[in-house]
Amino acid sequence: MGETSFLVFGAGAWGTALSLQLHKSGNEVFLSSFDQTNLKNIASTRINHKYLPGVRLPDDIHVMEAAKDLLGEIDCVVICVKSPYFRKALSELSQAPASFKVLWATKGFDLESGALLSKIVSEYYDADIEHGVLSGPTFAEELALSKPTAITLATNTINDPSQLASKMSNENLRVYISADPIGVQLGGILKNIIAIASGISDAMEMGANARAALITRGAEEMKTLGTSMGANESTFSGLSGIGDLVLSSTDDQSRNRQLGIHIGRGGNLDSFREEHNGTPEGVHAVSALVNTGIVNDDDFPITSRVYKILFEGLSAKEAGAELMNRPLRFEN
Repeated sequence: MGETSFLVFGAGAWGTALSLQLHKSGNEVFLSSFDQTNLKNIASTRINHKYLPGVRLPDDIHVMEAAKDLLGEIDCVVICVKSPYFRKALSELSQAPASFKVLWATKGFDLESGALLSKIVSEYYDADIEHGVLSGPTFAEELALSKPTAITLATNTINDPSQLASKMSNENLRVYISADPIGVQLGGILKNIIAIASGISDAMEMGANARAALITRGAEEMKTLGTSMGANESTFSGLSGIGDLVLSSTDDQSRNRQLGIHIGRGGNLDSFREEHNGTPEGVHAVSALVNTGIVNDDDFPITSRVYKILFEGLSAKEAGAELMNRPLRFEN
């Protein structure tokens, strides 16, 4: 094998795009997933028609099942599945003794417990396993087309994160390093909720002023919740915080913003699921936060109202009025 070998597990748009960039950085890359039918199609056509049409994979990216013998040889696993399938992915990958680093680019909470995914990793691997999270403002299609992208690798267990970041980086992908995996995970999760609110606001033609206010106050909710859970406040000023928040809240490529637009035009969560064949991560995140009692109306008014719109039938118009009529207060 090459000097550094990566197994990207999850052949959706993001996993496929990341595979392309890791290959471009000079690594040996393997792409795998649960969907064996799609894997076979990618292997034969070299295009992921299901999730990333129009982008060809180089012939030396290995598209194959993540068998035990492969797991025993690779240097680093990068999990790129959606959060509801994260445990299943760990179960699949832990079938062989881990001699590799474990990274994940999944943004979300564990659906069973509401815990951060780093806690779930610790359930499957011993404390001596090097692991970290990748997050930041990234749309898969742009990354696949080699448009400039910057992300964060957050870890406090990888012995030489600078070396790993260097192995992943190239002229199109810049990997920064953070020692705050809690904050980086939360930034990637919470911004999706605010992106839903931003989409609703824009679809209802509330204006640029309203969008700016939602993003700014949403950033404050992210920071408040993050620091209460042990994150560093400064993390939310970085790529995985305000960077990801701005991207997802302002660009229609964001599936969470798309959901908000759908709702702002009179739709609901069920009709969005039917039309788009899936559920954006922000839905899982806000459900976990509210159902575990982590957030409340007073300290997290935007997050709470997104939940009520999605699950309790609160109209978007009523939610907007409630936010504007809350008692006045000092900004910070």
